[in-house]
Amino acid sequence: AGMIDVGSGVQKVVLTNLKPGTRYYYCVVSKEVKTLLAYKVVYGDSIRSKIYTFATPSSGMQKFSFLAFNDIHNRPQFTEQVVKRESGFNFVVLNGDIIDNINKESDITDYLLKPFSASFATEIPFFFVRGNHETRGEGARSLYKYIDTPTGNFYYSFTYGNTHFVMLDCGEDKPDNNQYYFGLADYDQYRSQEAIWLAKEVQTPEYKQAAFRVICLHMPITLKNYENSAGGGMKDCSQKFVPILNKAGADLILCGHTHTYAVMRPNKGVTNIPIIVGGGPFTDKTGEKTTYTVVEVNQNLLTATLKKANGEVIDKVEVKSPARR
Repeated sequence: AGMIDVGSGVQKVVLTNLKPGTRYYYCVVSKEVKTLLAYKVVYGDSIRSKIYTFATPSSGMQKFSFLAFNDIHNRPQFTEQVVKRESGFNFVVLNGDIIDNINKESDITDYLLKPFSASFATEIPFFFVRGNHETRGEGARSLYKYIDTPTGNFYYSFTYGNTHFVMLDCGEDKPDNNQYYFGLADYDQYRSQEAIWLAKEVQTPEYKQAAFRVICLHMPITLKNYENSAGGGMKDCSQKFVPILNKAGADLILCGHTHTYAVMRPNKGVTNIPIIVGGGPFTDKTGEKTTYTVVEVNQNLLTATLKKANGEVIDKVEVKSPARR
């Protein structure tokens, strides 16, 4: 509303009119304001970052790659070696439960912003997907201040080159009336609203005309038999999202949550889309369960490779781009 932010804590700077396929350079400057009165302002010192650089994607680019991590649970150390080993990627997807719980607001900076900025995020962007653990704790209600999306919600979409991405938010994994939510959960209604948005999203030209369509969400979704399960978020997401995606078609689903990696091939009428479930270091003492995914788009071929933390290949999914309407 015409005022420069002072004392707001978290500041978001929006860059407009950026040109595709262009390299930009920037630094960040913060100035202390010691006194702020109607007719008197006293400034203190300023601090300045070094100069960083980033590149915008070219319109319709057909060759790029990205990394996907999930279920890190405050243990991001292994990602530093992955980023060095898999250099050349264009962005990162942080696919939920990156933070264990957000009991205080500083957990967001300590376990999300600081470690990833130190390894790549000052110059290579990440796209954030909220996991169920990132809904827990007092600080979870401040996460909106630190994560910006095109919709202002934790579910959103974007196009990168020839590929369209849909980032979904699963909310919590247990029924809303679970005792440990203490009457503060209303995710069933939230996911119903999200499903309405998703049904409209898959009808957009950006979705329909993309060479590839990638869906990212924290919990695996499939129309398997839930009769003997307690239900909750995974069941609700599956029942509300899968019929829409099965009908609309997509090329890959990336998720996590189970802490046990898996590659699920398309199963017509259940989930028609290949699913990669990433593992995580939450209970992993040997390094056998911790994984990451490398996704490479090369013109008409998408290759998603699930790897162990040491780079060993577990499995891969290859999808050729069909003709789009």
